Amino acid sequence: MQTHHYYFADYEILVGGRFVVWGQSTLDYVPAAGFDPAEVLERIRRVAAHLHGVEPVEVRVRQISRL
Repeated sequence: MQTHHYYFADYEILVGGRFVVWGQSTLDYVPAAGFDPAEVLERIRRVAAHLHGVEPVEVRVRQISRL
């Protein structure tokens, strides 16, 4: 049986030294080999970056809540 963890994140995107995009995202996370908080953060940053056409390092996660 797989355990699902659901998250809500609020983020900003830094482009050219300025925060220009603010957004929110949700994540349905199923740990492959145990819960890893760094993986949760990385996945949220990767999804936000993909949506806005930037690199994950440009995404600053402001807040994460487990639902």
